[in-house]
Amino acid sequence: MRKLKKFAAGFAAAAIALTMVTTMAPSVANAAVSKEGEKAAKAEFDPNGTYHAYFGLEQTGSWIFRNPWYSEELGKTGTDLTEDTPYESILRSQEGVKKMDGTVTDAEITGNGVYSVGVEGLNNILKDAETQDSSSVISMLFVSTDVPASAKDTFKISDWKLILDGNEQTLPAEVFYNPEAEQTCAVIRFDAVNTYMKDKGEYADCPSILTPGDSIKIVFTVSGMAKDNPDAVEETPAPAEDDAAAGDNASSAGSDSDSDSSSDSGSSMVPIVVGVVVVVVVAGVAIVMTKKKK
Repeated sequence: MRKLKKFAAGFAAAAIALTMVTTMAPSVANAAVSKEGEKAAKAEFDPNGTYHAYFGLEQTGSWIFRNPWYSEELGKTGTDLTEDTPYESILRSQEGVKKMDGTVTDAEITGNGVYSVGVEGLNNILKDAETQDSSSVISMLFVSTDVPASAKDTFKISDWKLILDGNEQTLPAEVFYNPEAEQTCAVIRFDAVNTYMKDKGEYADCPSILTPGDSIKIVFTVSGMAKDNPDAVEETPAPAEDDAAAGDNASSAGSDSDSDSSSDSGSSMVPIVVGVVVVVVVAGVAIVMTKKKK
């Protein structure tokens, strides 16, 4: 009996120790992380290298999503993906994984500059999900990169913006790096929206957003690379058609005004010149008459 008690105690201690080791062990070698993800997390940052940023999304209830690129099952090289459900798309996991509307844009980072990731052409799939199920809300909008987290002091993200259906959403001044994601795979990931982290108090400034109908874009500035990328500049919004038309009308009106003023000044010179000629002629006649008198 004593031997049995000792065995039980030893087994319990071993179990506790195993749990502690598992908890404390680096989570890079996580079963949920792809081999590519593990490799990127362990790599040394190269300021002359080429890196990538991937758009991420999750809507609760409907479970419309796009996982981090390093997800083993549903990431860039996901084992559960097929030709009909590629990573380059928005997916839905209710009743089996299937492709949803939307064209996703990721970014290739080759130098310092302004980059953006996102999706457009959603065709109201997120709004429709909320209409059908009130529990469906956007819980996460994020950017996962293949830059190792060890480079955070060198590779900097700043001036981030969230643009929904063309309208800019205010974000906190400080970029929020997801601590749990970093523990899962030690690469840089930053979240514009994360309601889980907000509920935990770790992202207290997480914005409340209105669900977009067509597009989502996350814009951010990269620094810390060895060179600038001349093509990585923020897009200049094109002027609205009404504004352009108004400008053309104003220019036309200005030209007409100039023409009128030129015509007026030209015609006003005529009587002045005629007057001068008359005076000269009269003066000449007066001189002639004076000479005859003498």
